[in-house]
Parts: sequence; structure tokens; C-alpha cells
Amino acid sequence: MNQNNPLGILIAIGNQKGGVGKTTVTVNLAAALGLRGYRCLIIDLDPAAGATKHLGVPVNSYAGSLELLTTDERLDALAITERMPSGVHLVASRPQLSELDTLLSRYVDRTRILEQPVEQARKLYDFILLDTAPSAADITTVAAYSTADWFLLSAFPHPLSLGGLTEALNDIADVRQHRNSRLEILGVVFSNVDGRATRLRSQLEAVVADALPGRQFESSISQAVILPELSGKGKTLFQIPGFTKIPTANQYLRFAAEVEHRVLNREAFLAGMLGPIGTKPCRTLHTESNIEPRELLLELASS
Repeated sequence: MNQNNPLGILIAIGNQKGGVGKTTVTVNLAAALGLRGYRCLIIDLDPAAGATKHLGVPVNSYAGSLELLTTDERLDALAITERMPSGVHLVASRPQLSELDTLLSRYVDRTRILEQPVEQARKLYDFILLDTAPSAADITTVAAYSTADWFLLSAFPHPLSLGGLTEALNDIADVRQHRNSRLEILGVVFSNVDGRATRLRSQLEAVVADALPGRQFESSISQAVILPELSGKGKTLFQIPGFTKIPTANQYLRFAAEVEHRVLNREAFLAGMLGPIGTKPCRTLHTESNIEPRELLLELASS
């Protein structure tokens, strides 16, 4: 990575269905990239403020994405830097973001409201991750589609989650045709994977492979009881002692390496010419038992 010139890569993360792990993917991917030495910014564009809560920031305690989109406040003044994962900054959200439409002038192009903030962010960060609202009609989701370089689809290995992917693919095709021809699908990552449900997982992976050849990640994220525990604590996997002992943390590190590999080799990836990381496919295994070491959970509970 060039330490002087940020990469300025913009990735929107979502699915047109809520409850599919997109926020957990966003914050842990950013933290994993931060550990790899990249400067990362998360912009929380969801009025539910999932990323904000997941990073331990009390809702309504900071100005954030609402001010970023409706005032002249600069990005660097809004980015939260304290108590964040290494290498990660956050522009927080709060429920008032749902009132954005009434706060914008009727003459403002809703598809372009992220352009100026993103222009600032590209000069400061290597990766800018947009945690989007699950509704395709939400103003911030439309703006994210219209501005991003990449769209990362997060899904559970469940048929309902797959329906959200189908809607997202239709929206991405529409955006590419009418607004942002540069937008590309970075891939589909499955999280909350139950190693015992191998048949369903194989069926859904086959559907994704057919719809998006070459876009499923080799890495996937196992079910892990520690993830909801950490969400309640306002931490990522990489902010607790001994995270290297946690299988899920290592899966996120490999997933981050895959993301890096694809975006730094964009043309080869889009042409279907990019091989896997290293000499072997980057596969993560899911055992039938996904319980983390007992001592880590006890340490978490006492923190």
C-alpha cells in the first residue's frame, strides 16, 4: 500500500433484506482491513444506526451522516476516531436520518448527495465502506448505489436472504444503465454459516454461482456465538485479547485479503482472469461446532 496516496476505494455493503449480517460484515471487514495497514472509513447510512451501535457509539451522541449530507460540515470534523478499531474511523448515524428527504432542498439531486463527501473521503482513506439501509427506496441507499465503485452483497445461507439478493441485483443493473456505469459487484459473502447445513448451503451457492459467475467469495463466515455478544459490547472481533484464537476472526482476515486482492486487481478480476490468493483457493472451513474457546467468552463477559 502507498502510505502517501490513499487508494480511495468506495464499497457499498448491503442486501435488500434486513437481518442478513451486513452491518456485522461491514464493521469486521473494516477492522480486518485496518489490521492489514489500510486506513478505513465507515459511513453509517442506515437510520437504524447499526454500525454506529456495533462500534460502541451511543446513538444521538455525535453529529454524523445527517450533517454530512445536509450541511457544509467537513468529513474530517465528523469522523469519530477515538475507541475505534485500529485504522478505522466512523461517521455515525442516528434515527433522524430517516427525515433526510424533508431536510434536503427540492432542487437537490438525491442520487448525488454523497459525491462531495466521498470526494473528501477518497483523499484521506484507502477504503470507504458504506453501510446501507435495507430499503432500495431509501435516499441514502440510492445515493450509495449511484456513487460507489463496488457493491458487496451480504447474505445468510437462507432462501429469504437470497430473495433480497435478487432484488439488489436488479437495482444494480438499473443503476449501471441509468446512473453509475462504473458500479460493479465485488461479490457475495455468506455469513452465519452453519457447518451442519451443507445441503442448503450447496444449493444456494450454486444459485449464486449461476447468477454471478466468479463473484462468490471463497471465504465465508461461520456461525459464532461471540458475534452477537460483541455487538452488544460495541466491539469488533479484533478489539478483544486473543482474537487470533477465534476461527471467525481468521475467516474475516482471509475475507479481507480476498477483498483487497479483487479491488487492487480490478481489471483482471472483472475479466475473469484473476486467480485466488496464493497457490491454493482461499477456502474457510466450517466445523459442526462453532463455539469459541471458553476463556475468551468468559473474558468478554467480564469486560
